[in-house]
Amino acid sequence: MIEAVVFDMDGVLIDSEPLHFATTQQVLAPHGKAIDESFYWPRIGMDEVAFFEDVVAHVDLDISAAVLAEERQRLYVERLVREPLAPQAGVLECLLRLGADGYTLAVASSATRQQVDIVVTKLGLQRTFRATVAIDDVARGKPAPDLFLEAARRLGVAPSACAVVEDAAYGVQAARSAEMLALALPRAGDAGEAHRRAGAAAVLASLESLDQELLERLDARA
Repeated sequence: MIEAVVFDMDGVLIDSEPLHFATTQQVLAPHGKAIDESFYWPRIGMDEVAFFEDVVAHVDLDISAAVLAEERQRLYVERLVREPLAPQAGVLECLLRLGADGYTLAVASSATRQQVDIVVTKLGLQRTFRATVAIDDVARGKPAPDLFLEAARRLGVAPSACAVVEDAAYGVQAARSAEMLALALPRAGDAGEAHRRAGAAAVLASLESLDQELLERLDARA
């Protein structure tokens, strides 16, 4: 029986992937390099350094992936602090609905602790989530299950009693590796085929459809 719902942050709570893409281009521009969206989107949800390892190989850039990752994180935080931040459509209603139905809620994100805290605070959700887990808190990022397993540990809930909401196929893979029910929330225009291949039990058009009835139906089917 599902007792807890764990949310990814980027692309689920906030529509931040366009900002991640833009800051990636900012990092690469001084080196005369760029990537296109067809390269970027299949890699959302990856660990930051692993993502830039793919980038430097793709654009043939002789610079440390860790250096690029650190620079993008710095630029991203600056813009998170400076620019207005709004939740994805249906997020607040979904959180209120699930909380009222007795589910324990958490965030597990590949973002840094600083980034997670900024987003949760700016959205006013500090009391909504029983636990927040950032990449700083675990040894491995997605698609390893560490983030989700740590969320379950902090909630005091068995992994099998957790559902995960993810926008990225890598995140779905991580949730399934943690033996959790995985729900996909792909970006607009994405039918979620990669998410289904990774093991998503359902592909959501929006968070408006996520409720107790759906969770119980999917859990019974699983």
